[in-house]
Amino acid sequence: MSKWVVIHIVYGFLTLLSIPTFGQDNDEWVPDESKKSEKGFDWNKVYAGGGLALQFGSYTFIDVSPILGYRLTDDVSAGFGISYKYLSDNRIAGYNSHLYGGNIFARYAFVEHFFGHAEYELLNVEYFTLTSSGTIIDSERKDISYLWIGGGYRQPIGLNSYLNLMVLYNLNESIYSIYPNPVYRIGFNVGL
Repeated sequence: MSKWVVIHIVYGFLTLLSIPTFGQDNDEWVPDESKKSEKGFDWNKVYAGGGLALQFGSYTFIDVSPILGYRLTDDVSAGFGISYKYLSDNRIAGYNSHLYGGNIFARYAFVEHFFGHAEYELLNVEYFTLTSSGTIIDSERKDISYLWIGGGYRQPIGLNSYLNLMVLYNLNESIYSIYPNPVYRIGFNVGL
């Protein structure tokens, strides 16, 4: 992807974030008015959640990715998360790896239930050098950064809980990227 396409996509997303929306009823993003504090930090605007992925067998994959976010306005929220991933492949003798890192993100609700999502993620990944027979001869750890942009749909599943479905595209794809483009995520949020 050329540098100019990436610049235009990022500029377009930032422009989208700056457009005010009128006539929308986004009460589900805003806590009960009676619980709001006068000014400053409001615990009613804090939410937690994330994702969990499990796969077992000859290829084992475990992903635990909790997040913590804060609703800055009726339509905008931001937060951070941490990630831990475990990989094991029985087809390669001795192959198991631990990946870890974190992310910061921002979301903008532009229509009821639909939101834009931008995220910066940094993962520490272990790469292996294999012989032609599949034996590990060397390993090296690298910090890999991802710049995700995309959108999603959130479905209420309770009083203050939501299921999130997202499609994200990595604008910083390289030969070291462990994710294919695009990435589909399913997660949840629960207001605290």
